[in-house]
Amino acid sequence: MNSRMTRIGFSRGFALAGLSASLALAGCGNKAQDGTSTTITPHKPRVATAAGKDDQAAKDAKDAKGAVAAEESRMASAVVSGKTSAPVDLRYELAAKPAIGQLLEVELAFLPTAPADALEVEVSGMPGLTVASGVAVKFDSVQSGETYTHKVLVQASGPGTYYFSVIAKMVSAVRTEARTFSVPVVFGAAPVVEKPAPAKDANGQPIESMPATER
Repeated sequence: MNSRMTRIGFSRGFALAGLSASLALAGCGNKAQDGTSTTITPHKPRVATAAGKDDQAAKDAKDAKGAVAAEESRMASAVVSGKTSAPVDLRYELAAKPAIGQLLEVELAFLPTAPADALEVEVSGMPGLTVASGVAVKFDSVQSGETYTHKVLVQASGPGTYYFSVIAKMVSAVRTEARTFSVPVVFGAAPVVEKPAPAKDANGQPIESMPATER
C-alpha cells in the first residue's frame, strides 16, 4: 500500500511540474517553427507631436513666402515720381499685350515697409488714356511685409506710350504719408526714329563735312 501511494504522489507531482512548466512557457511567449521564442508586443498608435505640427506649419509658411516672392519677381517696379516717400513700394504686371481701343487689365501689388491703419489708393489716367475701373481702393490694418493687390482697367484711344498715376497714402493716427507712382503702358508699335537726311548742295549731291583745320 505504501509503495502504491508513493507512486501516485510522485505521478501527481510530476504532472503538476509539467503543467507549471507549460504555463511558464506560455507566459514567456509563443514558440516559432525554428525553435526560437518570440515575444508579442502590443501595437501603439502613432501620435503627432506638437513639434511635428510646428515644423509643418513653418514649412507651409516658408513655401507661401517663396510663392509670393516668385510672383513679385515677375512684376515690374513702378516709377516713383515726386519727393514724398511713404513707406510703400509698388509693382505691376500687364495681363495681356496692350491693344488700342481695348480694355487692358493691370495688376498692382503694394508692398508696405511699415504698418499703418489704412492704405488708400487713387488711380488716374492722362489725355488719351482712360482708367475705366479701379480708380480707388482702401486696405485696412496694413502690415509690413504683406502684399496687397488691386486690379485696374485702362483703355487707350490711340498708339503711343501712356502713363497712369497711382497715389498710395499710408494713413495712421499720427500722420498721413503719400507716395506717387507712374505706370507706363505702350499701345501699338513704338515710333521709329528716322536718321536725318544729309545736307545736299545745289547739284543735289550730299555735302560731306570735312574736319576743321587750323591755319
